[in-house]
Amino acid sequence: MAVLDRAYEAQISVLGSMLIDGRCIPLVLSRLTPEDFTDGTCKATFQAIRKLALEGRPADPVTVVDAMQGGERYIAWVREAMEVTPTAANVAEYIPMVRKAAVRRRVLELSEKLGEADDDGLEALVRQMASSLSAAERMPRMTGPELARDFLARMGSKEKPRYLPWGLPTADRNTYAELGDVILLGGYASSGKTLLSLLMAMAQAKAGYRVGYYSLETKPEKMADRMFASLSKVPLGKIKTRGFSEGDWARFSEAANCVATVCPFDMVRAAGSSVDDITADAMGRGYQIVYVDYVQLLQAPGVRDSDGYARVTAVSQALKTFAQNTNTAVVALAQLTRPKAEDSQSEKKRDKPNMPTMYAFKESGQLEQDADVAFLVFPSEMGDNDSARFFRIAKNKEGRRPEPVKLAFRGDIQTMVELAPEPDRSVARELSERGNAAKQANRAAAREAQFREARGRDGDNPFE
Repeated sequence: MAVLDRAYEAQISVLGSMLIDGRCIPLVLSRLTPEDFTDGTCKATFQAIRKLALEGRPADPVTVVDAMQGGERYIAWVREAMEVTPTAANVAEYIPMVRKAAVRRRVLELSEKLGEADDDGLEALVRQMASSLSAAERMPRMTGPELARDFLARMGSKEKPRYLPWGLPTADRNTYAELGDVILLGGYASSGKTLLSLLMAMAQAKAGYRVGYYSLETKPEKMADRMFASLSKVPLGKIKTRGFSEGDWARFSEAANCVATVCPFDMVRAAGSSVDDITADAMGRGYQIVYVDYVQLLQAPGVRDSDGYARVTAVSQALKTFAQNTNTAVVALAQLTRPKAEDSQSEKKRDKPNMPTMYAFKESGQLEQDADVAFLVFPSEMGDNDSARFFRIAKNKEGRRPEPVKLAFRGDIQTMVELAPEPDRSVARELSERGNAAKQANRAAAREAQFREARGRDGDNPFE
């Protein structure tokens, strides 16, 4: 009860400060919302002050009481709030007290409901509680001097920045993705994006990150078969038919040690889940990197499944908000729209791979907008699942986008390895051609040159 009394006193002190000195109002409005006031009268008073301020009208005791539409019964309360507040100079100290008390009150209320909730309601309550506990300042900001000091401190630090590893040299060299970013991995159906994401997740787990992989399409057991085929180099067909030899058990043992200790991450069966289900679970588990395979299968609360555009837009925005608010990296897999037949034929004639673009993401451009980095994986020959793959950095907010690189693909042992780029001889060839042209020009000029004796008057030659 004493805690609640202090919370009530803090709320009155904040409101009293706003009524005593209107200069406090902008500061309070930037830090608190009506939901932070647990007392009904305090909440109504704050809403009245906020409404007046947003309309550009003065918020004094008379106008506030009038805006509250409560008549005479609010006059005494407003007068008391002003009398018990000794000064408005300490309003900055009262604000965090109100915030903490509001979080505590919400958690207590949710805790009381936990015992009565069913399974569906339990998940929603846990999600709300996690959101309340993680609530920090709603819109953290840095002033100009703070930005300058922070930049100089980071530049002067001996500790090197840590960026997410991907296991692909091209991605590791050119991207600077960090925790809190959204990374998009797009590919056509059966193009290998799930396999590539597994290899990326293993590289990040090996680097020490806590990774959670949410699969909405494939069971964890099937994902494990792919991982063990990749790590042990035992063909997936032998694993599926149990047709492996005694010698393969040694490879399985090494792969099991790798999965269990070297690069461990959680595989979650998430079929039928909503974006809220996944973000709440990830928040509770403390994952640093979350994989979602794939976003078009996620449900969005309050949005019809039949409205694919609105659903994917809502999912993308929710993942972006979750990533930023919890400092969690989200790697969202997405299916690409297959190219039209005429496009494939024109690409084939030009002897180039059918290279997708960011416009190929299905349903919503919000995916492209929310991504900090976007990777694309696609086959070198459309329709040939055994062909090599190409890997492309299609979006990179803080780095360059090099030419696509080729990945050696082995579907039988579930591996993708970036091939060393072929040496670019175009520059050397151009320089050689320029050199040859210059030599020919010099020779031609030498053949055309004519010499004649220059005669002067007697006595003009200084060497005689």
